[in-house]
Formats: sequence, C-alpha cells, structure tokens
Amino acid sequence: MFGKKIVESIAPSIYKDVVQPILEPVSKTVSLIPRTINAVLVPVEKWVLGREYNLAETKQMLEQKLNHFSPEQIVSPEAHIAVPAIQYISYCIDNIELKEMYANLLANSMLSFSKDGVHPAFVEIIKQLSPDEAKILRYIYKNGTLPTISMRYNNEDGAGITVLVNFSNVGELAECERPLDVSKYFDNLMRLGLVKGGELFSKLVDESKYDVLKEHPFVIDTAKSAEMQQDLNKVAYVESFIDMTPFGRAFCAICIDSPIENTVEEQS
Repeated sequence: MFGKKIVESIAPSIYKDVVQPILEPVSKTVSLIPRTINAVLVPVEKWVLGREYNLAETKQMLEQKLNHFSPEQIVSPEAHIAVPAIQYISYCIDNIELKEMYANLLANSMLSFSKDGVHPAFVEIIKQLSPDEAKILRYIYKNGTLPTISMRYNNEDGAGITVLVNFSNVGELAECERPLDVSKYFDNLMRLGLVKGGELFSKLVDESKYDVLKEHPFVIDTAKSAEMQQDLNKVAYVESFIDMTPFGRAFCAICIDSPIENTVEEQS
C-alpha cells in the first residue's frame, strides 16, 4: 500500500519529465501523416471525382466517331473489351494520345464490320504505352519503316562496346516529350509485339536515309566522346531499321485509325 502511494505520487512527474517530451514529437509526426496522405492522393481524388465526367466525355467522343454510321451498323461491344477500356480511359485525364486510342478501340468494337478485328489484348497494350510511345507508333504506322543506327567504340582490332542502340530521330519527328528516349521506347514496343528490329546486318536499300542520323547533334556528341578513350577510340556504325509487325498493324488499324478512316481504306 505504501509502495502504491509512492508510485502514484511520482507518476505525474515522470510523465512530465520523461514521457511527455517523447510523445509530443511523435504526436506531431502522427498528425503529419493524414495531411501527407491527403496531399499525395489529390490526383487520385481528382480522378475519382472526375469519373462521371470522363464517362460523359467518352460518350461524346464515341458520338463524334460514330455519327457517320447508321444505327443498324452500331452494335453492343463485348463486355470483356468495353468494361476495362471504359475504366482505363478514365485514367487518361491529361493524355490525349492514350484517350484517343481507347476511344478508337471502343468505337471500332461497336461497329458490326470492325468488331471482329478487336483483340482482347489491345486494351492491356494501350495500358502499357506511354504517350510518347503512342506518338511513335502512330508515326511508324502512317509513315512506314524507320532507319536506325547503333554506335560502337572499338579498338584497333575491332573489339569494343556498344554505346548507342537503335537511335532514330523519330522522337523529334513525332514531337515526343523525351525525343532522346527512343531506344527505350523501341524496347517496349518490341516487347509488346508491335514493332520489330532489322535482322543482323540487314539495312535499308536507300543508305542516304542514315546520313541524317549520323549528322544528328546527339550522335556527333556521342562520337566525340570516343576521342577521350585511350583504347576504344574508333567509332563504328551499325545501320538497321524498325518496322511494324502484322500484329502491330492490326492493333493500329483498331486503336490508331478511327472507324471512318477504316471505312475509307476499305472503299479505296
């Protein structure tokens, strides 16, 4: 009993001198967590609040794409294509390139003459594209095969290292946000089966198309770096190309071309 009274008498002072100074900064840190979470979730909250608006906007886009066709040609899309496409299009608040691809996919899936060309994988493919990659894909689809060059630093015996792979100026031609990231973009487009690189030692017949790449400021600066190497001071170029696969063309016919473009192509 006596011991209990001692504990009760000293407890307030222990709390004031030891526990309270520790708990105050912890309390302040804990109070920061909700505010931090609220801050970082603002974009997500914007998406959640804008879902109904985006769905309405999607319907307007579909109306514009389908207003050239008769009601008899418009059919219900397959749910396993339309549902995720509508879901994903709501994520593309500021990405007009990806939003357009989803809208074309949806529109083509709602037409009796084009819906059979819509592969279920197309929805997931758009999801894995960056806006820059969508621009590059459109450019290749509309303009054809791209010349590319790779660069090596070699020694006198021809051994060395590759310092530049599949460089192309398509990043600038397609007005990409990061035009010098084209090699990385090509890797992803190849992974998705949309484009392919040239086979070993294969290149375009018109070799003059490679001159503009070798004269590109970025390539010239990279070549100058070889002069600073003691052993690897010889620059060698490997000329090749990037082309679209049949699967890539089928994808673009649905997701890049609008329904009216497909109709014009069929009639021509």
